[in-house]
Parts: sequence; C-alpha cells; structure tokens
Amino acid sequence: MFKYFLLLMLVPVSSFAQSFVELGGGLSLPTGNWGKSSTASSLMSIEGTINDPHGYAKTGGFGYAEGAWFFSKHFGVGLMFRYGTYSLKGLDSLSQGYEESFDVDTTKTYATHYTMWSVTPGLYYAAALSRKFSFMAKAMVGVVHATTPQITVNIIDGGVPDPPVIQESASATTVAFGLGAGLRYSLVRCVALDLKVDYLYAKPDFTIGNEGRNNNAGREVNTYNQPMAPIDFSLGVAYLFTHK
Repeated sequence: MFKYFLLLMLVPVSSFAQSFVELGGGLSLPTGNWGKSSTASSLMSIEGTINDPHGYAKTGGFGYAEGAWFFSKHFGVGLMFRYGTYSLKGLDSLSQGYEESFDVDTTKTYATHYTMWSVTPGLYYAAALSRKFSFMAKAMVGVVHATTPQITVNIIDGGVPDPPVIQESASATTVAFGLGAGLRYSLVRCVALDLKVDYLYAKPDFTIGNEGRNNNAGREVNTYNQPMAPIDFSLGVAYLFTHK
C-alpha cells in the first residue's frame, strides 16, 4: 500500500506547470560592504576626510507582487515587483567618530533608511515533485531604483549647539540581476503557499551632497558605488491558473 501511495504522490498535477499571480514578503539580508559598519576608531581623522565604503544597512523587510505564464511543461515567463526598506546600524560608532574628529563635546547621529524597489522580468522553471509539492526557479534581469538615507549629526560644543552636519539622501537607478528558487505547496486546486529565497544584485552610482561641514576632518561620503545585493527569504500566497 505504501509504495502505491508514493507512486501517486509522484504524478504531476498537470502536463503543464500552472501559471500564477502571487503576493508575499519577508526578510531581506544585505550582503557585502552595504551590510557592514565601520568601527569608531576607523572613522577618526583630524587631518583629511575619510571615504567610508560601508553602508551600515540592517536586515530589512520587503514585499512583492509576482506573476508568471507557463507556455510549456516546465518553462514560463514572468515579472516581479519588489519593494524593501533597510534601517541603519552602527550609529553609535558614527557619532563617536565624528565627535573625536571634530574635537567637540557631544555628537548624536540620526538617520532615515534605505529604500529599494525593483521591476525584474525573467524566465521561470517549474517541476512537480509530488501532487502537493513543486520546485520553482527563475533568472531575471530588470531595473532597481534605490535611495540612500539622510544622516544628520547634531553637535554640542562648550554647551552650545553647533549647526548639524548632514549627509543628504541620494537616489539612483541601474540594471539589476536576480536569481531565485523555492518550494510550492498546493493548499487547494487554485491556491498555494510559496517558500522562497531570492538574490538580487545591483550597483547604483550615487552622488551624495553634504551640508554644514566647516572642517576637513572625519567621515565624509560624496559618492557611493558599492553593490547593493540582498538575499531575500519570503513566504507568498499564489493564485494558480490551471491549464485546460
């Protein structure tokens, strides 16, 4: 009896993979320099500024809308729209680095967050593993639009507030490349859950303005051209269109 059950589970639901539309979201892990932070000591300089390569991005959250049409048993074409945000870590190190470099009594650093949206069409592959489970993979090329945070350093020296030093927010658009894979579990005929991991690579070239600087010391970033490459872990709900 058990072997017949296994054979039944290995029969595909349909001769074609099922086209779908899907909504979902999850956690996004920044990689590379974008997700690293500097130590306070490495940011201290009283003679000349420091161009910091690190992006200070924390693990963020994202949401997506996705759909694909399958034109054969295994292959289809689709599109994914994704939007994510990332707060900053290491603000205490930034504050201490500015404080020592500017030779002031106190600094306090505040920051907004990164935003990153993408539109990526691509090629999809699907294979049934059983009556309930299927495997999906995709390769995508599209565009990313990203925005850097505004970083504001409030300064107090001799008990008197000085004008803040501000690293302005900047935006850039560039080409993006993506890879993804996941498992789909069919709840009912037309509804499924998708558990996925995706990798997105982009390298925007930001030009960043700075306000309120009156000395040639400490961290000062005028350009930022590091890869922004998150690894996304997501759960989505898909509506399936069964081929006749």
